[in-house]
Amino acid sequence: MEKRERSIRASCFTLIVCLLVFSSNVFAAGHTADETAKYTVTFVPTWNPTTHPLEYPITHAKHGLLVPPIGATHGPEYALFAAGKKPTPGLERLSEMGKHDPLDAEIKQAIADGKAGSLIELTEGSEGPVHVPLSHSFDVQKQYPRVSIVGMIAPSPDWFYGVGNVGLLQEGKWVSAVTVEARVWDSGGDAGTTYMAEDVDLTPKQPTQLVDTPHFRHHGKEMPVGVFVFKRIPTAEK
Repeated sequence: MEKRERSIRASCFTLIVCLLVFSSNVFAAGHTADETAKYTVTFVPTWNPTTHPLEYPITHAKHGLLVPPIGATHGPEYALFAAGKKPTPGLERLSEMGKHDPLDAEIKQAIADGKAGSLIELTEGSEGPVHVPLSHSFDVQKQYPRVSIVGMIAPSPDWFYGVGNVGLLQEGKWVSAVTVEARVWDSGGDAGTTYMAEDVDLTPKQPTQLVDTPHFRHHGKEMPVGVFVFKRIPTAEK
């Protein structure tokens, strides 16, 4: 019965993803850019024992969960994370413990420094795990037209899911919708290579990179743990 329920749950997630992707082409027709625009981002999780069966941590006290993500709108001078770049203390703590702080403070400092526009937290008033689609609305300015969002995969050594540098302004127009896969990254602070690996801190910290383990591959193909769907909220005609 439990196996059947997991299969039904996975099928529902897949259906939701398909509906969202179908209703929001990768880059739908844009709108001439005002100085600001409002968007809704929806994270649809797909990580579960059916889609990612290898060692999925369901029999352990720490059941698998995706921690609600945090991110920012920003310009080209700011990167929440990047391949080949060592993690900030905030990213390292988020990827190892699932805590939004001090990453939220780092984002706020970037805002104060003029490198980022706004803080995005998909918590909906709760810090519990993400098992269903989670949405959040936010404003984006022409000066900060990119979006990056990350969240922890737990349990794990220091793995996180996320998207980086998603451009909402294309050729001078706000895009109507864009769907981006949530890939899995290793922040570079721990040497573990399995969900339940013992803590082995790396000194010095290693550069962030995509997780290269079979836990997130199927027949050699990379398997994301969900999708982020960004949709522009129409504004009243002037």
